[in-house]
Amino acid sequence: MKSKFDVIATQQLLKATVALMVGFFCLIVGYDNIIDFQTNYGFVNSVLSMNTMEPFFSGSTAITSRAIESPTLHLAGYWLIIIGELVAGTVCMIGSLTMFASIKKARFVNGQVIYLAGAVIAVLIWYFGFAVIGGEYFSMWANKMNGQAKAYTFATFILLTAIFVAMPLLKRDDK
Repeated sequence: MKSKFDVIATQQLLKATVALMVGFFCLIVGYDNIIDFQTNYGFVNSVLSMNTMEPFFSGSTAITSRAIESPTLHLAGYWLIIIGELVAGTVCMIGSLTMFASIKKARFVNGQVIYLAGAVIAVLIWYFGFAVIGGEYFSMWANKMNGQAKAYTFATFILLTAIFVAMPLLKRDDK
């Protein structure tokens, strides 16, 4: 006897839902950075200028010479982050909505690919931007304004969702 439970549609629904959550996350982070502009700008300013380093960090001149003192460049970097978050969120949402609209259709994969593009943009922001550039190049790990742990958390979660969304659908074997 065959069950009425649709395994394929359920998996597609779950993948679209996860993509929607990530898209919403990216959009709300970008939005928060706009409405609480000064707080979050202060974080970027401190990391780039390297002016709030922990007392234990005596950093070599080679490392501290990387500091960027220009408020114009701080502002440009901050807007680049915000725009990246909003673009990542928008692309993830478009991917999610495409998946929702394509459940049980061959074009479902189009939504998956769109979502993966948005997820890669998000990983570029939080892993490459915060963990690599901020964390290592600007030694954020030694800064009182250290966002590395959150950056790794965000990037890891988004990568896990990308793997989940990209996984082949499981087929039901009713034999």
